[in-house]
Amino acid sequence: MDRISDIVLTLAATGGLSAAAHWDAAATESVLLAYKEFIDTEVAPGNGPADRAGCRIVDGRVRVPSPLPQTYKSYVDLGWHLLPLPVSIGGIGAPSPICCAGAELLAGANHAFQMLVGLVPGAIGVIERFGTQAQQDALIPELTAGTTLATMCLTEADAGSDLGAIRTSGTRNEAGDWTLSGEKIFISGGDQDLSDAIVHLVLARTGAPAEGVKGLSLFACHAQRSDGSRNSIEVVRIEEKLGLHASPTCQLRFAGADAQLLGQPGDGLKAMFVMMNHARLDVAVQGVAHAAQAHALASAYADQRRQGGRVIARHGDVARMLAEMDALTLGARAMGYRAAALLEDADLAAFLTPVCKVFCTDTASRVADLGIQVLGGYGYLPEYGMEQIWRDARVTRLYEGTNGVLAMTLVRRLLGGASETAFLEEIDQALSLSSSTQAHTGLAQLRADWVAAAAAVRAIPEPGMVAAPLMALTGLLYFGACWVRLEAAQISGEQAERMARLGQFVRDALLPDAAALRIRCQAPRRAENEDG
Repeated sequence: MDRISDIVLTLAATGGLSAAAHWDAAATESVLLAYKEFIDTEVAPGNGPADRAGCRIVDGRVRVPSPLPQTYKSYVDLGWHLLPLPVSIGGIGAPSPICCAGAELLAGANHAFQMLVGLVPGAIGVIERFGTQAQQDALIPELTAGTTLATMCLTEADAGSDLGAIRTSGTRNEAGDWTLSGEKIFISGGDQDLSDAIVHLVLARTGAPAEGVKGLSLFACHAQRSDGSRNSIEVVRIEEKLGLHASPTCQLRFAGADAQLLGQPGDGLKAMFVMMNHARLDVAVQGVAHAAQAHALASAYADQRRQGGRVIARHGDVARMLAEMDALTLGARAMGYRAAALLEDADLAAFLTPVCKVFCTDTASRVADLGIQVLGGYGYLPEYGMEQIWRDARVTRLYEGTNGVLAMTLVRRLLGGASETAFLEEIDQALSLSSSTQAHTGLAQLRADWVAAAAAVRAIPEPGMVAAPLMALTGLLYFGACWVRLEAAQISGEQAERMARLGQFVRDALLPDAAALRIRCQAPRRAENEDG
């Protein structure tokens, strides 16, 4: 099937379509086909050239490679930036799962470009929730118009995962105005020449260092002042990275920069997590995008490359790799879209967001690596684009919370509470949809493996050593549940045959990994009992 058919099928299977909101299958397919045509003609062609050219600093300002500025102009002129924005502020108001579908298409064509534009919906959500009416009236229209793009400024050299160590400070003068001083690193789109303006959302310290994260506040800080002069923000450097060369990852120095407090002092982490949760699901979708792109390239290559008198797609090991790539991509997509459809359930969303981020980004690397293997030596060369997918996909396991940190979040914060209960109820709902005895039995066994592993991990005083395998098992369980939904979809013909074939592959080749993951999670507990 083509990409749009896969996407619409997945949206339908995971509850991502809404006829009541005029986003049924036909309307969604029409919009996504038009969006894909724009992406294929305006966005995708610049991906390789922009990656090779990279970004540079000229007179203190970042210049992104051609043709990204013109691409952005077309993107805004045609109104595609409005797809995920609420109708109440002039947006198109697509439901969250359909926004994920749009982000997948865009990131698959040009990850660097999608990163530059992708933080706007999250920024608007933060401003709507924490900004004053005056701040909303000033900031939201410029973001909606496309004249302003947003960044998220958290990380510092000595404060990566430990946000309590942030040193950048927000200081208030006698007139009540705020200024920011300090340095931030790894800021995606920290400076660029696509939009007229940039608003940085900056996490800074307003309380004493001893207060840790409770002393952090969130600020909106424009790159330019209202009089048109440059704010006191210096681009120290652009990072040289393994991939994403067309996305400027900047180190920024705030030297008494004018800023506005969003919300109350001390609300910074709460406010930033509104944006970060949006960003984490967005990164999960980036992982899906890379997996889908890698599978499409590998499949097309294998269908025309002949060895031993036949196309290599018919060689057993290549067929196995292609099936794994296809099954992982479809299941990861279903996970992301299903999570987006459930965002209103706060407890469940808190559980699913990190699980999807980890599984989908791990999948991106796994599928891209398989893609290189299918292409053989050509996969290792830039000619086919597979090596760029491999490079660009790798960062998704690092930013917006490394996958290891999110695994620790699972074992330390999410087990044993309302979020775990909501997660198991979601699995049980999928079990009730099982279309075959095999599908039901496979998912039920996987659920039992997870419950046993989670119980063992909860009993370990320091669960860090088994956080990663439990997260992998959790992702595999949700992957299995989403595959049950795919197989239960009301489809026929070639679509149904493909889903049945891949569903069987999932049960035979992928879900059995659960047993080994369960054993790894239980190992410390067994060792403790043996020592005792």
